[in-house]
Amino acid sequence: WLVWTLVDLLAPLLGADAHANRPGHAVRAVLTALLAVSLIVLARRYLDRRPVAGLGLHGWRRWLPVGVVFWVGAAALGTALTLLLGWAGVTAGPFPASIVWLAFYLPVLVLLYEALPEELLFRGYFYRNLAAAMPRWAAVVGQAVLFTAWGALIGAAASVDRVILLCTFALTLGALRVVTGSLWAPIGFHLVFQWVAQYLAATGRDGALVVDGRENLELIALWLFPVVLGGIVLAVAGARRAAGWTRREPDQDSPAV
Repeated sequence: WLVWTLVDLLAPLLGADAHANRPGHAVRAVLTALLAVSLIVLARRYLDRRPVAGLGLHGWRRWLPVGVVFWVGAAALGTALTLLLGWAGVTAGPFPASIVWLAFYLPVLVLLYEALPEELLFRGYFYRNLAAAMPRWAAVVGQAVLFTAWGALIGAAASVDRVILLCTFALTLGALRVVTGSLWAPIGFHLVFQWVAQYLAATGRDGALVVDGRENLELIALWLFPVVLGGIVLAVAGARRAAGWTRREPDQDSPAV
């Protein structure tokens, strides 16, 4: 909370307003990544006396695409169902150069501003320490409660629907962390979710994409299928894993020297 508050204080001094311009978004993203990652590294080394790699930072080439494909596949099914039933419609207009370029640099901003620091903190650091002291299911619930409370503190969960979104999102990401054993899968899931949501919002404001029934599309394709139904699939998969949901995950990495 202090990190995100500090970024809100520093960013305006640098002329950065993430809600008004992309350079401001970039400044906030870099500040957030630097401060949050540095804090987690210091906590891991000097409080836990364990290597940062023990947070699940292994196998990124394998697990990052898994997280991306898991969300994209579920969202594609939700999109197809919504369009086929006529609950939403999408009309494409001309795409200006700014919107085309946004598709390429937006994921970098999302990674730095949201996916990397938030996953490293909640599904990485908090989950790692909770899972060493309690069953996996309790650790997943615990980090989801912390994530939702943090969202409320920084103003990202100012309504009931936003609280539900953040809580279910965190539960699914935690389950993905358990099933894969790697933090990179939740990072990939988080990255593509925010990338698509923000890109759709930007193209909608620009007029490049006109979405009729936007609320239905976002509810079903962006949330219900990948987050809710995806979370149920992961919960079943986690129960079938060798250690199951009721076992702890001791922090077996050697203490940092």
